[in-house]
Amino acid sequence: MLWRLFRLPPVVYFVLAPIFVLLGIALFIQGNSEDAERAAALSHAAPEPVALQDVTSGETGSEMNEIVLVAQADFDNAMVLERTKRGRTRSSETFIPLYATDAADFSAPVAAVMEIDGSVSDEALFQMYVEDGPAGPIFTINGVLDGTSNLDVPKAFEGIKPVSDGPFYTVRPFLEGREEGLKPLNAGTGLLIFALVLAALLGGYGYFRKTRLDAAKKEEEAPLAEG
Repeated sequence: MLWRLFRLPPVVYFVLAPIFVLLGIALFIQGNSEDAERAAALSHAAPEPVALQDVTSGETGSEMNEIVLVAQADFDNAMVLERTKRGRTRSSETFIPLYATDAADFSAPVAAVMEIDGSVSDEALFQMYVEDGPAGPIFTINGVLDGTSNLDVPKAFEGIKPVSDGPFYTVRPFLEGREEGLKPLNAGTGLLIFALVLAALLGGYGYFRKTRLDAAKKEEEAPLAEG
């Protein structure tokens, strides 16, 4: 129960307070570092386009792991993964399988996807379209290459289409443009302030609870002293 969080020993709050201070500082440093990387990426042009079949690593060598990926898109097998809680959809992600630009068909297991939070408009897709390939439309996708594995993909395609056991690539496109996608988030300062406020509240409540417990202990010991 939530109320139990307010009945912990005072020392617990005294320990948690500095932990949150350190966590806030770490998040501040991380946020500023990421914003600096975003600014560095925007200081020059986007990377040269690379065909999916030529991608051999989850690291692009560019700031923010930016990539301009050229691939065929299999829209017939695009899947939406919804996360629900108590019967209500809390979030959703769209996964569009990607294949080499020279793939004759889309029969191979999914080894790369374009991942989009929520849904994607036809206009945004049209802006990425280049031409028709042997099996489907060829897209040029400017975005972030998100590692070589994605645990959500097998869930999305379970029972629909096999997923490759080998290296797996996920690209998150800049749907609103490169400048918007790489703009600084300025989240570090806000996270630091939040952590400091939370640490102060924890420390203050710990002191308050300690004084209450000390006072209660003195009241219990007073009759014994008088007797």
